[in-house]
Amino acid sequence: MGEVLVRCFGAVLLLAAAAGWGFCEIRDGRRHIFELEAVLDLIRAVREGIDRLSAPLSEIYAAYENPVLRESGFLTLLREKGMAEAVEGTEWRLSPEELAVLRDLASRLGRGFREEQTALCRYAGDRLEDALEKRRTDEDGRARLWRSIPLLAALSLILLLL
Repeated sequence: MGEVLVRCFGAVLLLAAAAGWGFCEIRDGRRHIFELEAVLDLIRAVREGIDRLSAPLSEIYAAYENPVLRESGFLTLLREKGMAEAVEGTEWRLSPEELAVLRDLASRLGRGFREEQTALCRYAGDRLEDALEKRRTDEDGRARLWRSIPLLAALSLILLLL
């Protein structure tokens, strides 16, 4: 009787861990999307600040607010040290390609004429917007997989061990 209870408890624990793992992966995917949306919002704000207001970057950074970027510590670094160091000093969920676009923008921002800067922001924004759309379309299928595969793997393991 005691052995059956231990096996049942182990099976329940294994299923709970598999479900938890799947939901953590789904949450990380959603956070990736939120982070990408926040970066796109920042790029739009910088582009509009340069194009319409001809404001210096420090004023644009000081006026910008986003809870996702604040939570990651990016905004504090942005205001204190500038975009390039903020990008490097933040722990991102972005893919390497998305991060490369952001690093390129950060390294070149603030150098050149107003038209060049707005074109640079537009280019980076377009590339990141394409990545965001791709990520959004992939997220539904990815979420379905993470809801089912860990549970199915755990069930398979339980069947093998019984």
